[in-house]
Amino acid sequence: MKTKYYNPSTLEVNFAKAFKDLTQQLEERLDAGKVVDITSIHDADNPMVIYKLKDNEGDLHEVVIQIIQRPDGLVS
Repeated sequence: MKTKYYNPSTLEVNFAKAFKDLTQQLEERLDAGKVVDITSIHDADNPMVIYKLKDNEGDLHEVVIQIIQRPDGLVS
């Protein structure tokens, strides 16, 4: 399937949604801490899923997953 629109593409948006849906499985793999909040931004040029995490010491951390699709033809 040729992608005609990249900002964002349907593939990027669906991938970001799938990543958010995997939150429980991701949290189970964290050695310490848990996910306390998730923000999804699907309408940006490169969709993002932002996780706010709290470690076992109570410190807050933020991890940003940004989805970037390369234009067709650049993939080797």
